[in-house]
Amino acid sequence: MSTEKISFCINTSRNEINHVKLLFRSLEQNLSTKEHEIVVFIDSDNQGTFEWLLTQKSIFPNLKILRNTLPICYGYSRNINEMFEQASNEIVSFLQSDMVVCKDYDLEILKGLEPGMMLCSTRIEPPLHPPGPEKITHDFGLDPETFDLETFTHFAEKHKEDRFSVYFFAPFTMYRKEWLSVGGQNTLFRRSREDSDMLIRMVLNGTKMSQTWRALVYHFTCTSSRGPKWFDQDNKEAQERLRYQQLADMYELHRFISLWGAFKHGDLIGSEYKKQVYYNIAAKIDTTGASLEQFLEFERFFDKTYVQDTSLIVQTQKVYDDQHKAANILLNITDDVWEEYKYMYNTLDASSRIKPLSELEEDSVDILIEFSIKDVHDSYIHGFLGQLQDILDETDDTGEFSYGPFTLQINNKVDRAKERGIITNPQVKPEHLYEVY
Repeated sequence: MSTEKISFCINTSRNEINHVKLLFRSLEQNLSTKEHEIVVFIDSDNQGTFEWLLTQKSIFPNLKILRNTLPICYGYSRNINEMFEQASNEIVSFLQSDMVVCKDYDLEILKGLEPGMMLCSTRIEPPLHPPGPEKITHDFGLDPETFDLETFTHFAEKHKEDRFSVYFFAPFTMYRKEWLSVGGQNTLFRRSREDSDMLIRMVLNGTKMSQTWRALVYHFTCTSSRGPKWFDQDNKEAQERLRYQQLADMYELHRFISLWGAFKHGDLIGSEYKKQVYYNIAAKIDTTGASLEQFLEFERFFDKTYVQDTSLIVQTQKVYDDQHKAANILLNITDDVWEEYKYMYNTLDASSRIKPLSELEEDSVDILIEFSIKDVHDSYIHGFLGQLQDILDETDDTGEFSYGPFTLQINNKVDRAKERGIITNPQVKPEHLYEVY
């Protein structure tokens, strides 16, 4: 068994101090040693989380606190990347702030971890979501202040199993060099979908996905994204926040499809995730009589879209920009603050995705699809277009083909998924970096 040290990385934000205190209590009680590094990124703080964490340095000698003092949150994707960059150990282990670890959590991880692997722990969750084969459903409560750590620890010991399965979700552990080799998480995603995108890119990078049933965590579920009381139907503030999160999720889905041509959280084929394919498809679209909303339903499926009406470029960029408002409301970010700090995130650029029809050179694109929006009904959007990448992967043919209202010209069938999976995030200006304690 490996005796390597781990850098446990935890991100936290507003209204989470009670969850953080419980997580630290479980780390103190249930890790085999306190010599592991603990890296905490405080993205925003309204409860004295920073001051409380300073008191934990006497317990955890290798506690490192990253404190964001900007009027904007770094966000999940960015702050996980920063923690992994700052980690002193080669093994990094991500924990969400609303988790509780089992006895000997570190040893159970190290038993199963191998180079070239992303190892996920098994979650024990209250019945707020449907049960599934990837988790254990058991109700230890929804309030960290009344959580019984001793009872949970005893339960977890009895439910450890000497087996592995193949699922991907937080919490996860891996060698940091593999995370960094693909550029980390994509800051294009600010509220969700970053995990599905990372899964695709890790599998493309050759990383093995595995889940151990000996490293168990209790997960209060969705505390960071939806708020601590998201499940309370009578809590008007919580339900309003949930509504904005659902809106942000919808926009993240649009961005995800713009990146990968469809939404997937990995396709399991037997005991392995199938590698994602991506073929560059240029679309020549007749938008006559179509609304902007209709056009946006189509343009997300393609690498490039060529149109006669070039005003769609400006209109689409306005929509792209407005899509960030739901996330900003959730994060208490004003329009002025967003304008100053939005450079920190990858964003969609309409001018690089939508082009004047006059610039189209049909023989120079890999694959060209041509259609008129007025001829396409909804079933094609959710059927043919949503499956087009997989359809292309199943044929070796080139030439011209027709399907319903669509004409396809396949000139050069090259899978470009792996190059698409290596991303670059914008660099943060030195004056906007977090403080390290």
